[in-house]
Amino acid sequence: MALFGSRPVVLALVLSTWFGAREAAACLDLGDPCADVITWTMVQSTAESLKVPRDGMFLMRVSGPALAPVPLDVMTVEVTLDGVVVDGALEQTGIGGVLGWRPAGLLQADSTYVVAGTIHNLDAMPGNPSCGLEFEPFEFEVSTGTEVMPPMLPPQVSREEAVEFAEPLALDNLVCCDGAFPLTSAGCGSGGNHVDFSEGHCVPMQYTGRLSVELTGVVPGTGKGASMLSVARMVGEEVVDETLVTESFQFRTREAGPFCDRVVVRNLVSGETAMSAVMCHGDALVDRLGAQTLTPESPELAVCVGAPYVCEIDELGDSWDPDRCTPWPASEEDTDGPDAPTTGSPTTGGPTSGPGEPGSGTGTTADDGATTNPADGLVEHGCACASGGAAGYPWLAALMLLVRRRGARS
Repeated sequence: MALFGSRPVVLALVLSTWFGAREAAACLDLGDPCADVITWTMVQSTAESLKVPRDGMFLMRVSGPALAPVPLDVMTVEVTLDGVVVDGALEQTGIGGVLGWRPAGLLQADSTYVVAGTIHNLDAMPGNPSCGLEFEPFEFEVSTGTEVMPPMLPPQVSREEAVEFAEPLALDNLVCCDGAFPLTSAGCGSGGNHVDFSEGHCVPMQYTGRLSVELTGVVPGTGKGASMLSVARMVGEEVVDETLVTESFQFRTREAGPFCDRVVVRNLVSGETAMSAVMCHGDALVDRLGAQTLTPESPELAVCVGAPYVCEIDELGDSWDPDRCTPWPASEEDTDGPDAPTTGSPTTGGPTSGPGEPGSGTGTTADDGATTNPADGLVEHGCACASGGAAGYPWLAALMLLVRRRGARS
């Protein structure tokens, strides 16, 4: 009888241990076992289902644990058409992780080529094949069309400029409005903690303003075939952020102060380029960059519908207490200080977001310190420890209740 009565207790302890271990594992940064292994495990055509123009080349993306550029001497490539080997050579494209196989002549129209080969992973570990085999095979097909590449045209570019905060948000350095009550969400691994607010708007009292520039555009006349073009930003004579482009593109960069750049499109087959006009950014925002102290007139508060306020941090130290808030800045007649209680939201209003960035109204801080909105795709928390971790506790409570009932019966 005693043994039967102890089973729920044992089961409760087992489940409690399991739930605790699951939560701990969610926040445990075990690292990448392949981080220091230079191997490549996948080679894919960048054309996918699109057809390569007759005067094009076969571009392939090489990926895997390795972050280093792919050296040509670790790859063998053979291209065949109807079982016959086609003359050509493998070459670098200047884009990270992208190689090109250039045919000796024009490609045959409306045909399907087979690209096959092997990567010799010199650094592969026999005991850990998940990081790459010593000889990694690959094979894929590429189809050609009837057209040749269209002439190069300059890209059409539009831009948006904004000021962002360079440092993470902190509970003791915020002014908020419109029902925002920030709290700290536990981060995982090297990500650290994040300060979030589900509605309203918050701004640091002291912060460093940083210039954020987003460039979006299209490359006209690219056609419907597989891309043979790259697009990049040029700062002075330096090419940065180069990537393949089919029709549209987007760049986002953050700088400490004003700068100038332009967008350049490059034909990867011929080397021909076409450039946009030089664009200079941040001249109108220069007074808001660098070290800043918030004032009631600061543009960062312009999105507030109601009056701004500050609140005391609660006893746990991880959130604002909505019952202990005062207007900001405090008036000379206000002598009660932060201890004067208020109830509920000091002010109401529609959801807003960070300075110059429309979004859902949820503020957060990216790994590099930029305050952004999760809706814009720039922040990915990727951590299970702050949400869903308590799902097992109702089961545990039920089990403990069962234990007490059995004890009462005995």
